Amino acid sequence: MTRTTRLQELIRLLRHRQEPMPGLALAEALGCSLRTLYQEIAVLRAVGIEVVNEPGQGYVLPPEVTLPPPALAEPEAAGQGDGALPEPAPAPAELVFYTNPLSRGGIVHWMLEELGVNYRTVTLEYGAAMKSSEYIAINPLGKVPAIRHGDTVVTEAAAICAYLADAFPEAGLAPPPAARGDYYRWLFLAAGPLESAIALNTLGVTPTPEQAMRLGCGDYWSLMETLAGAVANRPFIAGDAFSAADVYVGSHIGWGMQFGTLPRRPEFEAYWAGLRERPALRRCEASVDLALAGGA
Repeated sequence: MTRTTRLQELIRLLRHRQEPMPGLALAEALGCSLRTLYQEIAVLRAVGIEVVNEPGQGYVLPPEVTLPPPALAEPEAAGQGDGALPEPAPAPAELVFYTNPLSRGGIVHWMLEELGVNYRTVTLEYGAAMKSSEYIAINPLGKVPAIRHGDTVVTEAAAICAYLADAFPEAGLAPPPAARGDYYRWLFLAAGPLESAIALNTLGVTPTPEQAMRLGCGDYWSLMETLAGAVANRPFIAGDAFSAADVYVGSHIGWGMQFGTLPRRPEFEAYWAGLRERPALRRCEASVDLALAGGA
């Protein structure tokens, strides 16, 4: 299928729909990857055809949208008459994922699979490999996960999730900016106070009330109550749609219950049950199992 045909088919699929069409379904209907779908949507937007992304639901078009204008013709046709060909589109920035199967890199792996974009995985063993000069240039702390997206390097799982949601907005994994209160609140509560409180509790450290006042994480059991309240009777933690905050918070809740660092509260069980069957997460788990079995 040529680009012109694909763009016309993309508009045809969307123009008469009243409900958003999910990205995966749209890419399948076009016979292309999600990455290609995102590129084609960007082409339409560049020429004034605004494809609307409803986060967590899919894509829709305003009813007045028409077929692509001449600017979307094939390069050979567009260049006829003056002998000039348009400049080729720049190659997308390479996305490299540094991880270890037994690490918090699993959070970023899940996020990457939810995005549906191409990425290259570099698996590092604990010890010398993570402390090598090559990797220290990526993360001076010598730990995973980390990503390199073109010339941009991001470390820390929560920061990576937030970055990726913004770097690939077509995936709809971040709410609109005006609706990001809960998104930022719970994403970074889990990255800061929750992680610290879990670590202290796991080590058997019980701060006195005076010490708890001085700690940024406060009291472990108060945090459990707060987190349980945040997910109680809600499929997603930051609104009506799945987001990067669910990847990060959900990972902590699911793995926390599995390894005993979080209690098995009904609120946690119900929230995690709604996330654990997501295809992207299942793909990650299968990949980790394969790696641990020595197959990758």
